[in-house]
Amino acid sequence: MRLLLLVNGLAAAFPAHAELSCEQIVASVQTAVTLRDQGMPLSRVLAETESAEMRGRFQPSELTLLQRAIRLTYTGEISVYELTESCAESRGGKKR
Repeated sequence: MRLLLLVNGLAAAFPAHAELSCEQIVASVQTAVTLRDQGMPLSRVLAETESAEMRGRFQPSELTLLQRAIRLTYTGEISVYELTESCAESRGGKKR
């Protein structure tokens, strides 16, 4: 059930072959953090980003970026808020 939540959440947030937006990345890491809080190990969360469906939707570099964002927030190295701010700054946006 939780894996289905991740796959459905990621698939709904990302249209096929679209460049990842900050909002999409943040939505994905929020889902990953929720799954972490429910007890899902990081390896299973990351495995879902390597599914055939995800590989069909995204370029390898986009999947690598998404996996890195998930790993950093899952482990608490950065917060979702910090990721949001960093992403917005890197894309030329303003801090909130």
